[in-house]
Amino acid sequence: MKKIVIFGDEKNFKKIFPKFIRDKKKVSFLFLDPELEKFPTALNFVDAVIFFPRKLISKEFLKNAKKLKWIHIGGAGIEHFMNLGLENYDITLTNGKIIQGPEVADHAVALLLAITRNIPHYVENKKKIESNFIKRPIELRKKVCGILGTGGIGFLVAERLKSFGVEIYSFENELIPMSTSIDKYFSYSNLLSQIKHLDILICCAPLTKITNNLIDFQILDRMKNDSILINVSRGKVLKTKDLKRKNLYKKFRGIGLDVTEPEPLPKNDVLRNQHNIILTQHSAGLSEFNRQRALDLMLDNLSRYIKGEKLLNIVDKVNQY
Repeated sequence: MKKIVIFGDEKNFKKIFPKFIRDKKKVSFLFLDPELEKFPTALNFVDAVIFFPRKLISKEFLKNAKKLKWIHIGGAGIEHFMNLGLENYDITLTNGKIIQGPEVADHAVALLLAITRNIPHYVENKKKIESNFIKRPIELRKKVCGILGTGGIGFLVAERLKSFGVEIYSFENELIPMSTSIDKYFSYSNLLSQIKHLDILICCAPLTKITNNLIDFQILDRMKNDSILINVSRGKVLKTKDLKRKNLYKKFRGIGLDVTEPEPLPKNDVLRNQHNIILTQHSAGLSEFNRQRALDLMLDNLSRYIKGEKLLNIVDKVNQY
């Protein structure tokens, strides 16, 4: 019998479990409070752990949980587990990649349009629109946008921006399907050589050994004056402090950051309160449907796990996404 720990309310979860999952002959569940400060050491015998606060999974737990074969998280970011050395264990990790695409793609486009149409200046202070530093709004038509990471989020950004008449450059670490939403395909290693062509750079890439600090001073310095930079993935993909070197942030028409490094930025950080910078405090993943999609994926994977079938959204522990 498989033993599975789920963090959440037992009554709520059992209401939505398919009938065969409620069959106590196949699996037993233990439901725990998500507010726990430490994973109980008595639970080192479990086969799977689902929907838990990431802080509860430690190196000590992985070392002692000899039977653990599956970890499932609702979010997409998995760097916490890579830092724990999960690749050294025979444990399958599944996550929420792909299913968070719609809302985060919407958020990226919202940041872009807010910048191109000067929306924050109308919202914050209508009189500011008369100031000399406010530039005339611009169109997206015929602009060139580089999308760093064209997976579940980046591909949907490309799809949305294509309808605006934007030319799309994809930057990826692997081959992806050919699409009418993408005009040119490049590897991450080509970003520096192509950056001079971009009017817009949108970061949707997962945080891996390759993407860590990928957008650094060299990239930022070579970006066009009056270009637009947006990050809706992970703060460490963009070396945030390099925006402050030589006051590089001033060269941009606008910068939209849903994530930063550190996060949040210190209250006295110079990047706060700049007229051309929008900070949205890691809110891109929220929507009225995101929790339901996460729940549906969890139930599907739970069904597959109990039946011994291949799980969805398995993390490649070598490529780290």
